Parts: sequence; C-alpha cells; structure tokens
Amino acid sequence: MTPSSRRKAVVRALAWGSVIGSFPVWFSAFLVVPFLPLSVGERAVLAAVLIGAGEVMFWGAGLVLGAEALARFRPPKVDTGESFRGRRVVVVGATGGLGEAVVRALAREGAEVVLVARDGARLARLAGAYGAAHHTAELAAPQLRDVAARVGPVDHVVCATGVDVRKGLDAHTDQEVELELAVDLAGPIHVARAFLPRLRPGGVIALFGGFGDGTLALPYYSVDVAARAGLAGFCSAVNRELAAEGRAELLCYVGPAPADTAAERPFADLWRRAGSALAPPEKVADFVLAALLARKTKAVMGASTRLLLLLQALAPPLADLVIARRIGPHLRHAFGASGRASD
Repeated sequence: MTPSSRRKAVVRALAWGSVIGSFPVWFSAFLVVPFLPLSVGERAVLAAVLIGAGEVMFWGAGLVLGAEALARFRPPKVDTGESFRGRRVVVVGATGGLGEAVVRALAREGAEVVLVARDGARLARLAGAYGAAHHTAELAAPQLRDVAARVGPVDHVVCATGVDVRKGLDAHTDQEVELELAVDLAGPIHVARAFLPRLRPGGVIALFGGFGDGTLALPYYSVDVAARAGLAGFCSAVNRELAAEGRAELLCYVGPAPADTAAERPFADLWRRAGSALAPPEKVADFVLAALLARKTKAVMGASTRLLLLLQALAPPLADLVIARRIGPHLRHAFGASGRASD
C-alpha cells in the first residue's frame, strides 16, 4: 500500500468512527442527561452540547465520506500535462493505431514511457520521437519475460494489441482461429504474466479487449468474442487472486469504442449505420489513461455500448432482439459472405 493510500485509509477509518460515535453522543442527550443529578438549566445546556457534538461528528464525517464517494464516480483528469508525472508505463503494441495514441497521451502527461512492439523499424522511429526506451518483441512468453526483466519495476502496463477476423464461423480458416486466440487471448495473458511481478504496489495492467465487456456476443465475431470473453474472465480471476493475497495491483479489461484508426477506418460506414460512429484515437487513449488512474478492473467505452450491456444483463431476449434487428443485418451484409480481417 502506497503512503497516499494509507493516508486515505486512515482518514476513511476515522470518518466512519466519527459517524458511528455520533449516535451514542446524540442519544445520550435523551437517554442519559435527563437522569443526571443536575438542575433543569444545566441538563438543557448539556443536552444541547451533546446534540450539537453528535451533529458535527455525523455531518462532518459525512462530508468526508461523501466527497470520497463522489470522487469514485468522477473520472480523473488526464489533460493536465502532469497526471502521469513520475510514473513509468510500458505500452505493448506501441506502433498500432491505438497503441501510438496511448504513447502520445502518456508522453503529454509526463510519463516515462517504455515501448514494446514487433515492428522494429517503426518502433525505433516512434521511440526516437519521444526519447523513449524501446524493445522489439513478439507476443510470446519468453520474449516478454526477457523484456520485463530488462525494463525492471513499472507503475503501469498497457497492452494495446489485437486482431479481428470478421466473418462467419464456417468461413474461418484454421490459421485464422489460431491467430485470434494467440493475439487476443494468449498474448495478453503472457503480457500479464511477464509484467505483474515487476508491477509496483498499486499498479494497473490494462489489457485491451474487444467491443463491450467481453460478454457482448456480436454475430460474425464468434472466435474474437470467445477470445475476449476468455480475457475478461482471466482478468476477473487474477484480480481475485491478488485480492486474496492482499496485493493492491490490478488487471483492467478495457473495452474501447471502435476508433478511427487505419484498421477500423474501412468499416466507418458500417459502424455509423449500426449506431456507433468511430471515436478519435486520442479520445480512446484518454479513456485508457483515466481507467489506469481510477484503478478500474473493467472499463467499457461508449454510453450506447454500456446501455446494451445493461439490457443484456437485465433482459437477454430483448438484447438478442436488438442485436438481431439493429446490428445483425449490417454485420451480415459486411461480413456474411467472405469476411474481412484487421489488426
């Protein structure tokens, strides 16, 4: 636990103690004072003091706890130029469209950024632009462990890798199935295994998933959905392990909105017809930074996506109907014949 989190825990404990302690103070004015061997005037003064003290204890602590509760719902500011000052952050998949946007946002916010990607030439150019350390590696366990050992302690890790094969299940090749599972599921697991031992107390590893929270099963994304659902479950299981061990580190499953990147731009009209316009990569990057600072275990971008997830949780048949009638026809038109792949 960091010094800051310890201070917050002490303040929180004192505030709750004040709330609980206010009740006996307040009730003593009615249950104890009337029976004391004092004059009527003295009892009235003492009762007023106790009632006032109880009110101050209760409402003063309530303000502290209320401010903390509100802060949990207020997204952290990530446009100050200082929000990641003094933090060391590794970005895996740094040369991808979203990965590069995350790198730019972190550099803007003062982070010490370490870049990891498989394309050595593009990686070197990007690292040179920001004066950042960089390491070339595939999403393979031995290479990632070697990079993690060379990098040393870090505050955060962002794994911005991913590949989509958008077609019907029967149109998938064996190689495409293996690629999606390797990049979208096994790869992030290897990243977490390599860097979790290097994570400083309170650090967060953000693993990019797909559209939604890992449970939103869109047609023509079947293998992708399987990989993302597995990744979401992996994050939940590891977070419970860390909690059981009393550790403050976290994994965060990130469900970004479809972004205006080279990989997603060909499908801009499709997403617009389905009701979800492409988001600027910079907006997605800021969303990821806010999720790190807020220490979220799951961060899903887009109000319409979160509404669909809520509908799926409360009324699955109705969600099936919405997807079948609203989204399904567009996806079938785009991917139902031969399908397309992007990374």
